[in-house]
Amino acid sequence: MNREEQFTTLCEQVTRRIAPLWPLDSYIAVNPYWGFADRPFAELAAELQGSVGERVIMDRRWYAEQVSAGKLSIEDILRAAEDLGLGGDEEDWQAYLQGQIEPPMRLPLLPELMNRQGHASISQYVLEQISHFLAAYYDRGQALWSLPKDPSQGLFAAWRQYTLHDHSLGPMGLRPARKQLLALSTDATAARRWALEVLDLPDAVVEAYLLVLLKSINGWASWCRYLLWQAELEGKSDADLLDLLSIRLVWEALLRQLAKPAIVDSWRRQLRGWLYDDKNAEHEDARRSEVLLRASEIAYRRQLAACLRRQPSRTHRSNGKPRIQAAFCIDVRSEVFRRHLESVLDDFETIGFAGFFGVLLDYKRQGDNVARAQAPVLLRPQVHVEETGPEKILQRRFRRLRRSAEWKHFKLSAASCFSFVETAGLSYVGKLLAHTVGWQRPSLPPDLAGLSAAARTRLHCVLPPSLHPEERVQMAASILTGLGLNHGMAQLVLLVGHGSSTTNNPHRAGLDCGACAGQTGEVNARAAADLLNDPAVRIGLRAKGWEIDDKVVFLPALHDTTTDQVEILVGIDDPRLDPERLRELQESLAEAGKRCGLERILRLEPDLRDPVAVAQNLLHRGRDWSQVRPEWALAGNAAFIAAPRWRTRGRNLAGRAFLHDYDANKDPDFSVLRLILTAPLVVANWINMQYYASTIDNQRQGCGNKVLHNVVGGTIGVLEGNGGDLRVGLSEQSLRDNTSNLQHEPLRLSALVEAPCEAMDRIIAESPALRQLVDNRWLTLLQIGREGELRERRGAGDWVRV
Repeated sequence: MNREEQFTTLCEQVTRRIAPLWPLDSYIAVNPYWGFADRPFAELAAELQGSVGERVIMDRRWYAEQVSAGKLSIEDILRAAEDLGLGGDEEDWQAYLQGQIEPPMRLPLLPELMNRQGHASISQYVLEQISHFLAAYYDRGQALWSLPKDPSQGLFAAWRQYTLHDHSLGPMGLRPARKQLLALSTDATAARRWALEVLDLPDAVVEAYLLVLLKSINGWASWCRYLLWQAELEGKSDADLLDLLSIRLVWEALLRQLAKPAIVDSWRRQLRGWLYDDKNAEHEDARRSEVLLRASEIAYRRQLAACLRRQPSRTHRSNGKPRIQAAFCIDVRSEVFRRHLESVLDDFETIGFAGFFGVLLDYKRQGDNVARAQAPVLLRPQVHVEETGPEKILQRRFRRLRRSAEWKHFKLSAASCFSFVETAGLSYVGKLLAHTVGWQRPSLPPDLAGLSAAARTRLHCVLPPSLHPEERVQMAASILTGLGLNHGMAQLVLLVGHGSSTTNNPHRAGLDCGACAGQTGEVNARAAADLLNDPAVRIGLRAKGWEIDDKVVFLPALHDTTTDQVEILVGIDDPRLDPERLRELQESLAEAGKRCGLERILRLEPDLRDPVAVAQNLLHRGRDWSQVRPEWALAGNAAFIAAPRWRTRGRNLAGRAFLHDYDANKDPDFSVLRLILTAPLVVANWINMQYYASTIDNQRQGCGNKVLHNVVGGTIGVLEGNGGDLRVGLSEQSLRDNTSNLQHEPLRLSALVEAPCEAMDRIIAESPALRQLVDNRWLTLLQIGREGELRERRGAGDWVRV
């Protein structure tokens, strides 16, 4: 392989290090370190800190405060040090906690050295110039004037053409760059080669320099990575991320030609200094920092282990059929609701399962041109579901959406935007007042626009007629197996998806179901219920040996995690339903919602105690356009538990655990276990790592102050303020309260699974992605033994009792 081929391969490898960023209308949590999962945790922490300047582990001073506050013990630190092969006694670790912190030498970029005090920042200008271009290039209908572009050109060629006509180069003193750019090829690969020759970087620095360049515009790089992710799901490719790297490289080369010799000499000296700097101290500090992180995780797992039952609760009937069953998403918010629901009725059984209910589908709403995914983004949808309903209802929604779009266009158009406030301002007084006091309802997603609750019940999600009857039966069997309903099925089974109701919140999809690709679980619950209620499917299931009574009814429902209200979507008029049992169910859901709200309000409004005031506050939070914390979402998540429900039933896990029901006795071939470990567990890791990274380094992996957010490109993402890079991750308000106290403790996920160690080892060996997460300590995997004891996996076949 020649040098040119090596450089091309290196560029492709670096682009794979960037994690994807989903658009706002399907926003999901992403592990920002997903591209680095093949690297040991501490090793990556040292390298990112020493190249990009990005923190991956909390500052040791924070852990010192935890020790002083009694939240972390020296004993746990010593134990963690022993586990990770580091020595030291109590005095040594106390000295480390109180020691002076010296930031490592960071890899310098040329524009940073060209910045002059009292003058506009060159490095900030480069970021802004690229960001402005990309916002116009990728715009999804927000801008009234679209950037003229030729799709056949490609991203790099479009940027080159844009920059040649960019008049902002002159005021920055960069007008000579236009001449250099004019002589440059429109081919991105040739431009990368030219830039590399101009920069003349030492070979040992090239990979790190490319990464730092992409990280300097990480938000837009993440967006381009999403485009590549989506293309590869369809068996295609996308060159935009490589083109973006080319743009950033070319800017660096253009500035190299314009920079004064003294600045170039300083830059080269710093590059050599970084290259020959002793990195051992950085790696040693990262290893010690991981010890402190692991110590915090050990302290949390000790509390968690105390919640695991050794035997089923006496009040819970382990034999016989429960009167009602309800399947909830494994989302940590469901843990709180399930616990309170079971406390209302002893013979009410809840089940934890990923919110897509085992149906890998995409969904096309009437009037849409393309279908949207309603399954974990790691898995490709296998079934296409379409919406059906009365034409009048569908037309009503279409007219509402069209009027809304036309009104928005009128408000923003050149003909009316300057006179709009003067001519229409007074008519907005009522609306402004309603927004301020929370009289209006939350912002509705397009699915519900203009529809009443009664109209919604008349819409259906229909599986395609082309789906063979045998495939329908197999799908139903897979759902029931995943839910653990092999036997002992109640006559009334509720399938509860979840969503959130907020207003004026660009990231509202992030509060919906991550297992449903940033959508509510309504479609999946409806589709699964329709399938399981199908008489033909029932006949097929019984032919395969399933015990399912004709009187069994599956009802879809939706849990609003902002208000803790559960709405049964359809089917309450089914003649097979016992009216008394249905009334009891609705009353139980309402009572559980009240208790759940009383628990959750302690973190939102600690002074509220009255149940009526609590309910009003939760309802108002979703309607208040100024509310920066409608709910805490998944803040605090720290554990994933896959075990029979009796292990945790009645125990308060404080809304910090993803609860997935799993009984190995009902899974002889471990197919359900394989699905759990390779899909829901990985989704939980993505959620956990997004909260973790946004807490550790919000400047680089979070999206800052949500009060300053401005939507860019329609649904692409947000900027903080009116410029800069596209922001990723979570806002500060999603992680801290008004006193700046952390509401999310940065811990890696602890996965507790009640299954044979040999079966888990086999599944891990067959899944490269899962193996990297476990072996490189991006999460901790523990086995729950028969008596509730825990064994931690240290390697294949190496399970140590803890």
